[in-house]
Amino acid sequence: MAAGAGCLALAACGTAGTGGAAPGGAPAATAAAASAVTSSQAARGTPGPAAPCPVPSGRQTGSTGVAPGLTGVQFVSPQQGWVAGSDRILATSDGGAHWQIQDRGRLGLASLDFVNASDGWAVGLNTVLATTDGGAHWHALPEPCPLIDAVHFVSVSLGFAVAGGTATAYQPVPPSGGALLATVDGGQSWYGVHAPADVQSACFTNRMRGWLGAHGRLYRTVNGGSTWTLAARGVTGSGSPPFLMTVQCAGPDAVWGLDIGMDAAMNHEPFIGYHAGPSGAKAIFAEQYFPHPGVKVTANGPGTEPGPLSAISETTAVVIGSCPPCGNGTVPWDLVTNSGAVISQRGNIGGLTAAAGASFMTPQLGWVVGNFDDYRNPARQIQRQRIVMTTDGGASWHTQYSYVP
Repeated sequence: MAAGAGCLALAACGTAGTGGAAPGGAPAATAAAASAVTSSQAARGTPGPAAPCPVPSGRQTGSTGVAPGLTGVQFVSPQQGWVAGSDRILATSDGGAHWQIQDRGRLGLASLDFVNASDGWAVGLNTVLATTDGGAHWHALPEPCPLIDAVHFVSVSLGFAVAGGTATAYQPVPPSGGALLATVDGGQSWYGVHAPADVQSACFTNRMRGWLGAHGRLYRTVNGGSTWTLAARGVTGSGSPPFLMTVQCAGPDAVWGLDIGMDAAMNHEPFIGYHAGPSGAKAIFAEQYFPHPGVKVTANGPGTEPGPLSAISETTAVVIGSCPPCGNGTVPWDLVTNSGAVISQRGNIGGLTAAAGASFMTPQLGWVVGNFDDYRNPARQIQRQRIVMTTDGGASWHTQYSYVP
């Protein structure tokens, strides 16, 4: 399936700002935003009162604010990786042949971010955990106000976060109201960074160069967030549904993006795939049954609903979808190469009914987490959580870990 070549030139219509100086020469932050970010929650196990932080009602669902199951996976080498979810953190040091539980309970985690084999963070709607020893010990970090939804660290000290907004248990990316924060001390404290309205996702390749999803659009900065340039407008036109732009950085200055619509119907949900770099952005594929005014593509995305994205390099990525109309357990995935110029359909991911997270080291080697609906007992459906992996580019899949929450 050939990829679309609809290119959007980088436009100079992004939001600009002249922020005040930030700590330690880190990315610029406006004085107003910086003063509004305060500590609102003491670290786990540390006594003392916590300042109140207004929490949107949608964040609190059940005991942890996150849907049950495995949600995030990240490998930093073919041997070393972690998986997190609502009730546990798992780790492996032998490529998944064995998985160890590092923490368990009502953790409510939605995503992971490691910068090496030792330093990492795990984030939920109500908590941020950190480790400096590969997960042998996890400790809670003070939460700023607004509360953090997701983090992306450039080094052990410098990181960025999406915070606040209308994130919920089943949609941890905030469709509206999100803000961009930064830290220069590994997440002990945070300050606001100038950004377009309605921040939904962010990633940086170094302290100056980064990409941002906001209000369904894609933005780029080359000066640490002091100014942002619009790279892709996304879906335009009156009556267009709201979209969520999620991003994953790759290479020195490239990004893969997935723009997800909010008006799913009849087991179909709009989504559009992007690749962008210094020379511009291009839409690669789109869900075929929904109109997407302002975006031209020649390829269909995998399935009828979006799934996780895994950026392998600045030229290669894996995109996973789902296809309920195709039958239960249909989890198609595509390998995207040549910066989006070539899309190869790779069949279905075995052992899963739906995918929640993916981490591919190469086009051949990758891990996917998600759920499997077990119908072997006609009287009772069981939804198992699984980790599956492939070493041959999807020709075969192996279940490495399975449990019922």
